[in-house]
Amino acid sequence: MKKAAFIGLGNMGMPMAVNILNKGFDVYGINKGNEKEDRFQEAGGTAGITPAEAVGQMDIIMTCLPKPAHVEEMMLGENGVITNASPGLLVIDFSTVSAELHEKIEAEAAQKGVDYLDAPVSGGTTGAEAGTLAVMVGGSEQAFEKAGPIFEAVGKNITYAGSIGKGTKVKLINQYMVGMHTAAVSEGLTMAEKAGVDLEMLHSVITNSMGQSKIYDRHYTEFIHENKEEPGFALELLLKDLGLAKEMSDRVGVSPKAGKEVLSLFEGADREGFGKKDMSSLFYFVKNNEK
Repeated sequence: MKKAAFIGLGNMGMPMAVNILNKGFDVYGINKGNEKEDRFQEAGGTAGITPAEAVGQMDIIMTCLPKPAHVEEMMLGENGVITNASPGLLVIDFSTVSAELHEKIEAEAAQKGVDYLDAPVSGGTTGAEAGTLAVMVGGSEQAFEKAGPIFEAVGKNITYAGSIGKGTKVKLINQYMVGMHTAAVSEGLTMAEKAGVDLEMLHSVITNSMGQSKIYDRHYTEFIHENKEEPGFALELLLKDLGLAKEMSDRVGVSPKAGKEVLSLFEGADREGFGKKDMSSLFYFVKNNEK
């Protein structure tokens, strides 16, 4: 199983596809717009194939797409991967959508004799480039084992979470906590600035204290300290994930109070034009709206 297509060459998908290519797979990159495909070819990959064409030629097809509607259309649309698949194909979705959508896709895949896995990832663009992502996988154990070499190419912390959709449930809980930490960082740094506390000194102290988190380190050192708002992970995408996490909490009968406030913060930031900026830019929204 060495011939693979990777659909979605974005900030995460591009480095993931390159890492799979560098592990000896024959990888075809597919993206809406030729610029990303050209970049993938420069990295040694192959392009110039459509998803419908890829279905009949590949051993493995992977997707990494921004929103649930994109995944559903790519999988189940008229020209979709599952719609046109033949028995024996392995399909892996690295996107963050809902468990219910994965269950719907897997049901169609099973009728086609196709192995389907949900495998959302965490670790940001830095982890994608380094091949050190955390990968949370749902689906059959047989398909999980079959996909092992792919997961080893993109990640270091690979977890089989259980049946289809379980990987996504774990990822949504992770994203819920990412949102919570991002809000805490934004409000904490705003408090520090208002109190006249040096942010560099504060980071040095908290790095060695119980308030430290990967999110604080990422947001402050890579973005806020550098006055960088170009997205590694856009705020609007985290907002989408927080919405999906809320849907999941509603379905299981949990009503997180703090989560409701955090979701409202992100919705406000999106309305004020921060959606396309990095998720760390929530700090500027909080600071700008502090009365």
